[in-house]
Amino acid sequence: MLIDATAPKDKPETAQMVVIHRAMRREFRLLPRLIAAASGPDTARAQLLARHAELLLLFLHTHHDSEDRLLWPLLAGRVPAAKKLTATMEGQHRAIDDLITAIRPELASWSAGDYTAREPLAGRLTQLHAALGEHLDAEETQILPLVHDHVTVAEWEAIQADATQHLPKNPRLGLLLAGMVLEDATPAEQAWFLNELPAPARLMRRLAGRSLYASYVQCIRAA
Repeated sequence: MLIDATAPKDKPETAQMVVIHRAMRREFRLLPRLIAAASGPDTARAQLLARHAELLLLFLHTHHDSEDRLLWPLLAGRVPAAKKLTATMEGQHRAIDDLITAIRPELASWSAGDYTAREPLAGRLTQLHAALGEHLDAEETQILPLVHDHVTVAEWEAIQADATQHLPKNPRLGLLLAGMVLEDATPAEQAWFLNELPAPARLMRRLAGRSLYASYVQCIRAA
């Protein structure tokens, strides 16, 4: 199913990627604010936010890993003029990975009760949000047009499927990630996303996913 019904059916539907990026922008914008607002000592709250942060970092990693292994080599080999651009994308991924490497021990220390780690952690996550925003902007304005013109529908779908296959198999976590993607999606985008899910996952989303995600958001975003 296409998000844009007027889009050519023999070209990749790159608008799908923008839907996922939108969820990432929102969650990584909110995360440092939530951590900065968490007063100590409240280890339970810190651990809740730490688990949420790890879920977001895993979501981001799987997204970037599939691009590193499949998309950049494909574009660089097919569009010689894109080699410099894909090298830039790889460099941005490495910079983001370096930030995540620095974030993880701070996150572990804070969630274990070291409340002096809160402010440095929030600052580092703010840097991550800024770096991610710069990268997603470049990807949407420069990479996705190349994908549209030079990548087949089958190749694009395989890249998306690869990222999905490396997400957690835990049904609860899957429903939470689905809720994140759907939160700000338009009706057409929601229809696309749900159509991409296996039938059992669509049923779980309908029966329990909405209420599960609503409860989760209420807990995570509590002031």
